Amino acid sequence: MRLFLAPLVLAPALLAAACSSWPESPAASTQVQVTATYRERIMLPPGHVLTVKVEDVSRADAPARVLAETTQRLDGRGPPYAVTLSVPNDRIDSRMEYAARAEIRDPSGALRFTTDTRHSVLTRGAPNSVEIVMVGVR
Repeated sequence: MRLFLAPLVLAPALLAAACSSWPESPAASTQVQVTATYRERIMLPPGHVLTVKVEDVSRADAPARVLAETTQRLDGRGPPYAVTLSVPNDRIDSRMEYAARAEIRDPSGALRFTTDTRHSVLTRGAPNSVEIVMVGVR
């Protein structure tokens, strides 16, 4: 009787294990280190938010496609702000170009600081780390 029940119990367990997805291993992504700062000698009040993105900027006259993005509440911390983004390796194509960008918005969502220079990363000899100096928006 036990031999008859064993396949009935094991089959669903094996099926569930086979269908479950494994978490992405660290080797399946590339880390991009970004340090963002601004030149103004001011401390931003609490509530400001830093957003850092890695984008595919290969296509002219087309919006950039976001590969990785992170946001941090600054809550009174001063620059520089260090961020690490994980870009899935299956989204990186050596023929394309990628760039990192950063921006800071105030609590109401208004843009305070942004990137005005292209910071290439990942391909075509570009590094996996970049230092971004944002400019103030008036």
